[in-house]
Amino acid sequence: MPFGLFGLLALSAGCFAVAGAAQAPQQDDFHSALEHAAKLSNLAEPNAHPFHVKLTTQDTTLHNPDYTAEIEIWWAAPDKWRRTVKSPKFSQLAIQNGAKYFESSTAEDYLPYWVQELIDGAMTPIPLDALANVSADPGRIGCDEWEDFHGAGEERFSTHDEVCFNPDGTVSHIFAEPAGIQLSKYHEFDKKQIATQITVTAVQRSDATATVTTLEPLEKWHASGDDPAASQLFDVPKDTGLASRARFVAVLDSALVAADTPPRAPMTWPSTYTFPVDGIIAMTAHIDRAGNIREIPFTISKNQKIDQAAAEQVKAWKFNPYVVDGAPVEVVTTLLVPFHLKYEPLGANGKEFPPISFAQHIAKYHELSDLRAEGGAPFHLRASFTFGGGSEGQYEETWRSPSNWMREVDFQGAVLRQSQNGEGPPSEKFSGDTKWEGNVAAMAAAMRDRLPDPRTFQEADWGNSAVPEKNIYPNEGQDTSEPVLIRAALGGVNSDNHPTSGQAYWFDSEGLLRASFENGLTVVNSNFAVWNGKKVARSVEIFSGAIPAAIITVETIETRSEQKPLSCIGCSLGGAVAADQGAAANTASMRRAPLGFSVGMVSNTQRNATE
Repeated sequence: MPFGLFGLLALSAGCFAVAGAAQAPQQDDFHSALEHAAKLSNLAEPNAHPFHVKLTTQDTTLHNPDYTAEIEIWWAAPDKWRRTVKSPKFSQLAIQNGAKYFESSTAEDYLPYWVQELIDGAMTPIPLDALANVSADPGRIGCDEWEDFHGAGEERFSTHDEVCFNPDGTVSHIFAEPAGIQLSKYHEFDKKQIATQITVTAVQRSDATATVTTLEPLEKWHASGDDPAASQLFDVPKDTGLASRARFVAVLDSALVAADTPPRAPMTWPSTYTFPVDGIIAMTAHIDRAGNIREIPFTISKNQKIDQAAAEQVKAWKFNPYVVDGAPVEVVTTLLVPFHLKYEPLGANGKEFPPISFAQHIAKYHELSDLRAEGGAPFHLRASFTFGGGSEGQYEETWRSPSNWMREVDFQGAVLRQSQNGEGPPSEKFSGDTKWEGNVAAMAAAMRDRLPDPRTFQEADWGNSAVPEKNIYPNEGQDTSEPVLIRAALGGVNSDNHPTSGQAYWFDSEGLLRASFENGLTVVNSNFAVWNGKKVARSVEIFSGAIPAAIITVETIETRSEQKPLSCIGCSLGGAVAADQGAAANTASMRRAPLGFSVGMVSNTQRNATE
């Protein structure tokens, strides 16, 4: 959704003063709010009073001197204006007077897009035409938002765009493809609210910020130095033609034609331990009038680790000049570049693994092992748990659906009951000695699903490693045996290649979840057995850091009668069919009591005895 593209300039006139707190009308419609903001702040309007404006710019992030400039505009009417641009790499004088147009630029002959954005941001910061077809929805307070989609099918992804308004109806920022603008320090000028500080993102993630240093009615301007007299401001020394002016147009990449020379080299792609391995990269490209790509300031894909290297290759591409009204123009476009990578998890040591993403592993877990997945069979589950020193407790759960269940944890007379009956929030009640509350809460958490929702993360953030089977145990040393498990992880590891921060999940070749790590706790699943078509863990071990903390043993799972009311934990379930299999354990992670195992730790001897 390009905006701020080059057009004829128009401004209005008035006095320079601090902005007042004008009351904005009540507007629910996005486009009505935009139109109101444009009336408040756009200077480029027909019948505006003639004016003179001057801006100076600097890079406020990386302090790159290439992004300094001085921009000055004298405006008398939409078809009668003068503009000068002075920057380290580009300078220009442009004059329009009716049908006559003159433009003279430095040998660079390329108007940088960031300069164009700042010019338009100062003159017409609210791009009504560019946003005319946007369908926006209310987002956070004061903002409207929408998605821009790229690609199709499984490769499709979106970028988030938004416009945010100040309480007085002016705009604070517009983030929309292919760039964005921030407006601040509003002052009153000719009964309008004009932003006197304008920031756009230039290339290399530099923020170019323009400050309005002068804004005055044109009749108050007086020539100085090499400036022409006021009567000669709009004299056109030579008519170079409107069609030949430096300007950007926004086009689809499909409208561009690759140049025959130089021949385009095929893209080269690296091996990767992140996903996806196939997809597209959307690249914002600024192309000059000769067809050369000058900047690729923004790249985005589902695997962002490869974006920058791909952009360096694409920057060598050349296109035929894009012609409008018989003359070449500068182009802003979004190039969609497909990528194809070889999957090679860290530590694979030449062994090949199928390219299964973290989200696919999660889906496989729900299919193979999740008793509580939507559409799952109702069940009644009993388990016992043991802390160090032999202290034991009981866990019992009756489950009918994701919104209809009850569970109870009993330890040393302390009882935690949790339940949900319908679409309302779950309820919880604790009774007994509060010193055990952390322990029973930890056991209840350990029996719930502990995998994240794929809708909440980016695949490229999760590194995939191939590790030996013993890597699931945090108290084991470094193991150099053959890697057989895939570990999807986000965070750091120690010298023995065990996670120390973030999250980690281990999967075997069948797709079973063998272990998980979060908040310093590792939960290991073993003794898998089948119940009602699901492979669930009979034994669940919990480690706090590298120290064994508890063992949960699932004793029975029974098919639950649909007719039995869900009124109590531990009630008789007549006709239930016992099954000596395990349930999927969950450490969602004992966040309420990450180190609350006050009754002691489980020894390695105890762990080995359960296997």
